[in-house]
Amino acid sequence: MKNALFLFAIVLAVSTCAAGQSLAKIETELLGHLNALEKASNYGGTSDYDVMAKENQALRSALLKYGTRADVLAYSFPKLARKWAITTSSDRKLRAYSWDSEEGGTMHDFVTVYQFRTKSGKTRTWADPYTQSMEGRGGGAYVQDIFETDTNQGTIYLEVAAFIGSTSFGGQIISALKIDGEKLDRDPKVIRTRSGMTSSISFEYDFFSVVDHPERPVKLVYFDASKKAFRFPIVIQDKRTPQGRVTNRFITYRYDGKHFVKVS
Repeated sequence: MKNALFLFAIVLAVSTCAAGQSLAKIETELLGHLNALEKASNYGGTSDYDVMAKENQALRSALLKYGTRADVLAYSFPKLARKWAITTSSDRKLRAYSWDSEEGGTMHDFVTVYQFRTKSGKTRTWADPYTQSMEGRGGGAYVQDIFETDTNQGTIYLEVAAFIGSTSFGGQIISALKIDGEKLDRDPKVIRTRSGMTSSISFEYDFFSVVDHPERPVKLVYFDASKKAFRFPIVIQDKRTPQGRVTNRFITYRYDGKHFVKVS
């Protein structure tokens, strides 16, 4: 009985501490971990993998803890946003925090934590398990856009994430997400392709075929809310660009009342 009471007291103390921390202090805490991560980085740092693992875990744990607060979901994190990809849906119910784990080389690895508002109004978080080995989890992608549309299945979010395979090789992934009651459904199969139903579509390309785009990150996926449609470029692989040349032609998927289907 004493052990149970002691454990309850610890959980209550941690919860109270997380609830009492100001937004500015939360941002300062996250920036402190991020600065330590950058100092240990493979990219101009000391390449200290133990420190990188520790700080990535600390960042992930802090976001999972503080992310259960509604005011954190509403906060813009002005200082952190200069260093991270913090992407929020227009209805303010879904957010993704993505950062470079600093453990990669020409292939970058990103970690993402999701924050969302459930049907009951609670704020929750979700993240893939983090392991120090990139081989154990693969190189992650960072979220750069979240679009949304109303469907007969409720609100569907379309997340656009980008990965960096090397200096010249990149790719983007369009993934459907849905807040299902109190959970985040990361695999709603609402996209119909020739291969069947899926929750995501991706394409790869040679970065130097889009290097002239002025915006960073490079924007290649577009969403038309009025038509409930998204489009992404046709990529051609040939001898000149074996990794894929981005063209000015597009593939378009539109919601037909049940699914997103290819219309052009």
